[in-house]
Amino acid sequence: MAADVRMAVQTLRYFAGLALETKGYTTPVSTNLHFTERQPYGVVVKIIPFNHPIMFAVSKVAAPLVAGNTVVLKPAEITPLSALMLARICAEVLPAGVVNIVVGDGVEVPDALVRNPDVHRIGFTGSEAAGRAIQRAAAEVSVKTVTLELGGKNALIAFPDADPGEVARGAVQGMNFTWSGQSCGSTSRLLVHESIADEVVSRVVEILDDRRYLSPLDPDAVQGTMVNRKQFDRVLGYIESAKAEGARVRVGGGRPENAARGLFISPTLLDDVQPHHRVANEEIFGPVVSVLRWSDEAEAIALANSVPYGLTGSVFTNDIRRAHRVSRALETGFVWINGAGPHYLGLPYGGWKNSGVGSEEAIEELMSYSQNKSVTVML
Repeated sequence: MAADVRMAVQTLRYFAGLALETKGYTTPVSTNLHFTERQPYGVVVKIIPFNHPIMFAVSKVAAPLVAGNTVVLKPAEITPLSALMLARICAEVLPAGVVNIVVGDGVEVPDALVRNPDVHRIGFTGSEAAGRAIQRAAAEVSVKTVTLELGGKNALIAFPDADPGEVARGAVQGMNFTWSGQSCGSTSRLLVHESIADEVVSRVVEILDDRRYLSPLDPDAVQGTMVNRKQFDRVLGYIESAKAEGARVRVGGGRPENAARGLFISPTLLDDVQPHHRVANEEIFGPVVSVLRWSDEAEAIALANSVPYGLTGSVFTNDIRRAHRVSRALETGFVWINGAGPHYLGLPYGGWKNSGVGSEEAIEELMSYSQNKSVTVML
C-alpha cells in the first residue's frame, strides 16, 4: 500500500505537468482565422474497484481535474475508507465541490450517477459485466462518453529459446501475487513451449514454495489477503473446479497452513490445464496461474487470443524478429517483451476487446477528459 501511495502521488505530479498540453491549434483552411480549443466536460463521474483503493482514488481524479472538470468519485463498497480520507484532504486544499466522494452499497448509487443527465463523461475501472451495465445505463439517458478499464485473462508466452529462470521470475512478477493476484493485468495464463515447460514449472514452484504469510500491516509482509470472504470462496471454487476437470496443483491450492489468520490463499500453480477448462478462460482475480503447453508458434498465438479479453500480454524470447511478430499478433492493448507486470507513466495503458475502451496513464487520458471545439473568426 505504501507503494500505491507513492504511485498515486507520482500520477498527480505527472498530470499536473501535462496541464499546458491541453491546447488547440490554428489551421489555414481559408483566409479567415480558424482555431481549436479544449474545454472540460463539467462534472465527471469516476467509479473505481477495490484492489488498489487509495492509488485509484487519487490517480483516477488527476486527469479530469487537470482538464478543468469537477469529479464525483464512487469507491468500491468494500474498500471506501481511504477514499473518505482523501475527501478530508481535498476539503482542506480544494474549493468545495471540486472533488466529491460518495459511498453506498449495491448498484443504487453508481446507477444514479451514471444516469444523471448532467453527467456527460464517465470513467470506470472494474469487471466486464459492470462495465457493460454502465454502458447500457448511460445510453438509456443520453449520449455520454464512457471509458472502461475492465478485466483480463492475460497470457505470458514463453518460447523454447527463453531462459526458464527468467520466464519463471517474469511469471511470478506478472501475476501480482503481492495483491494475491487481485489485479486486472495479471498474467494468469502461462503458455510455455513443451520443451521448457517442466523446467519453468519447477522454477516457479521453487520461487513460490515456503512463503511466510504475515499481517498486511507488517512491513515484512510480501502478500496481502483476499479482499473478503466472498472473493476467498470464489477463488477456492475455481481451484476445485480445475482439479475436477483434470488440472494438477503443483504448488499452493488453498489456504496456507502457516497463516495464523486472515483470508490468505497461497500462490497456486495449476499444471495440465487444457484450453477448454474454466480456469483457462474466466478471470479468477486471485493468486492462480494456469500452465498450458504448446508446440507451435501459431498455436501459442491462437491460445493467447482465444479469450474474449485483451488487456495485457507478455512474450519471452531472444529472437527479436519473433518478439515483434508475436507482440503485434497479440490482441491486447499492452505488451511486455521479456518482462511482465510494471506500468510506466506516459505509456498508454488500456484494453482491447472486452477488456475496455480508452487509454489511461498517459496524455491520451488527459485529452479524453476534455472536448474539442473548432472556432472560425470571419475576417
